[in-house]
Amino acid sequence: MNTPTDNSKKFTKKHLLFFVVLIAVLSAYGYYELVLKAKINGSTLIDNPTAQAIDVTIDGTNYNIPANTFIKVNLELGQHKITCEAHNIVDEDLNIDPVIYGVINPTKSKYVTYMIIYTEKDLRDKFKPYEIEGREIYSFLDPPKVSTALFIPDLTNGKGNIDDKEPSTESYSRINQDYSFLYKVFRLKDFFEFYDKNNK
Repeated sequence: MNTPTDNSKKFTKKHLLFFVVLIAVLSAYGYYELVLKAKINGSTLIDNPTAQAIDVTIDGTNYNIPANTFIKVNLELGQHKITCEAHNIVDEDLNIDPVIYGVINPTKSKYVTYMIIYTEKDLRDKFKPYEIEGREIYSFLDPPKVSTALFIPDLTNGKGNIDDKEPSTESYSRINQDYSFLYKVFRLKDFFEFYDKNNK
């Protein structure tokens, strides 16, 4: 038969375990908010690479984007509605997925997602040629991806959007000491300028 003292001990141990778990959860959340979230500091951008200003409405909120510029917006993951009458978009579905960061493309312009390789080794024989808009472009693991989608995601935790300048160096992967890489989103014209500058 359990004595009152035994029940008190069991009660205390259960509560102690609960508080330990609670503190661990709160600590993990605090670490995310203060450390990890600061490192994952990306942008969700409405971009206008054209020569004319445009008006865009997303979920009833109006935005004016001047020519050849972008603005930062805060949107949640999932489905939204977008209108840009200047480019024949009226109440269309805008799916922010699989990440929140990226380029909203109301002008249906062309963007390129390209894997930039950082290495001290000569890996030229491992690059393959791909045709991009009539040009031969070499890429390492993945072919460059050209997209005119309404949303082009930045899959790099906020380091590879069009408002991020590509770094000149990148820390090498701890898994593979030969190289590291970064997926970067470019406007089409900016991509060719980047490629020509870095592949002479």
